Amino acid sequence: MGRSARKICWPNSRNGWQDSPPQDYVEGRLHRALCIILMATLVNIDEHDTWKVQDATKLQAYMNCPRRYFFEYVLGWRSEIPNNHLEFGTAWHMAMEVFYEKGVSLESAAEGYKKFEEYYREQFDETWDEGNAPKNPGNALRALAQYVQTYQDVDDFEVLHIEVAGSVAIAPDKPIYFKTDTICRDGSGVFSLEHKTGSYFNTKWAAQWRQKMQVSVYSHVLFCLFEPEEVYGVKINGVFFANAPRVKANGEPYANSRDNEFHRVPVRKNLAAMQAWLVEVTRWYDMIQDDFNRLASAKEEDEVLEAFPRNTESCTQYGPCPFLDYCSVWNNPLQYADSPPIGYHVEHWDPRKIPGVRETVEL
Repeated sequence: MGRSARKICWPNSRNGWQDSPPQDYVEGRLHRALCIILMATLVNIDEHDTWKVQDATKLQAYMNCPRRYFFEYVLGWRSEIPNNHLEFGTAWHMAMEVFYEKGVSLESAAEGYKKFEEYYREQFDETWDEGNAPKNPGNALRALAQYVQTYQDVDDFEVLHIEVAGSVAIAPDKPIYFKTDTICRDGSGVFSLEHKTGSYFNTKWAAQWRQKMQVSVYSHVLFCLFEPEEVYGVKINGVFFANAPRVKANGEPYANSRDNEFHRVPVRKNLAAMQAWLVEVTRWYDMIQDDFNRLASAKEEDEVLEAFPRNTESCTQYGPCPFLDYCSVWNNPLQYADSPPIGYHVEHWDPRKIPGVRETVEL
């Protein structure tokens, strides 16, 4: 798929790119392997093969709070209550997939809604709909019809690939796993169209994507697949859900009533920006490994766990952290790591096993 002659996989010391790894990383690989083996013998947790697997989601989580990363991706603790924002977003992606496979039309909207509802109802029955509003099937159905009205005569780009997943190197022995929604081409170049759902659109929502790890990974993938002059960047395909507007007796909507909205946010990065990102993301990648190394020498009887420290500025940044009640009183969570708390279960996120993938690549 695409062109692979230029693979921007890792930077070299001359501020350029090279197609093969340098030879000075064997010792580092051996050291990391020994630390993982040692860790399994010292701490009260079992090694999981996903510990060595990184993607944008895990990297962003670590940047926000290493301790939450520990709970969620090292211990693998997940809430038993499904998250409506995540499950609704997954169902919406399934509907969008139909649009860009068969074209944006009312017929595709009907087929897409069937896929949406089939998946969503596996997570939530009808009794949840009112509480989950505005992200519920009724508003999704309206939004699909409105999406057709908004983009049917606008989207004139060529769809090259749908649901592509794989791994891309950022440095020797440092792959990042990814999944793109749709890779397209128009007169501006090749871009990744990424579907996102929300409740309110504002400048803060739009501005966040320029710095998001996920967008930088998508950009890196495009530069690996295509020549730099072909790459436009990433376009965030945002849909913002609202309940159906209340109307007066004469059919006019009340003032200040909202309806579903559609906004696309372009994000472009040049090679200089990508070079800086490669250096920075490699540092974050190494910091995760450094914390695994600290964990390798940690003990249950330690008063404080030094590995994967808390970032207390993130505890309530996006609403209360799901681990806040435990994290705030557990100075050393290794003492409680033998089983998850009530209401949680163990389910390790593995970006190598994402359902619905149509094409895979390794760069």
